[in-house]
Amino acid sequence: MNFLLGPDGLSPLPVTSQHLLCEIYPAPPPGRSYTQLKLECKSLLIEEWDGAAPDPSGYPYRPSLKPDPFMGLDKFSAGRLHQMRSGRSYLRAHPSWDSDAPTSCPSCQSPPETFEHAILRCSAKEPARTCHLQGVLAISPDAAVWSSAALLGALARFIKSTATAFPPGLFSHLSSSTGSVSSRSSDVVSFAYFMSSQES
Repeated sequence: MNFLLGPDGLSPLPVTSQHLLCEIYPAPPPGRSYTQLKLECKSLLIEEWDGAAPDPSGYPYRPSLKPDPFMGLDKFSAGRLHQMRSGRSYLRAHPSWDSDAPTSCPSCQSPPETFEHAILRCSAKEPARTCHLQGVLAISPDAAVWSSAALLGALARFIKSTATAFPPGLFSHLSSSTGSVSSRSSDVVSFAYFMSSQES
């Protein structure tokens, strides 16, 4: 081994031999670019991820190496969406919290209260849906809402205005029979204060 004399004494020479550089940074195979290799590496990472920690049965959303765009929403809305997408929310058809509870929708009484029902089908929430969700037509994994900041913002407003998937009893006195927030001023102020504190 070669040594270099410096102010602190002898130290090994850095390994910068040209014959070793090709092993550290090999050239791409002929006809393939680094971009193609990068995509292949990402695909292999996700494949390894699937094998080591497979998604729960029935979970339709594919793993990604990037955060889902809805993570850019406020913490409260992003949390509700994470729970509903995973089937582990306060919706009655999601059995995580109380397996003996009825599965019918508390707003319209139609069974079961699934993610799709709560967002797109509940008749009691139609006024709020008309107000907020004009462009949200589906919530399937390939739906436009998951890649559109505008549609995600609309979905967050709908969730808040209808208290969808809120913990049971949380501000239940604010919800009317249509599933929207009551107009009583003191209650609305309390609700708005709560939501703003979640967004900070």
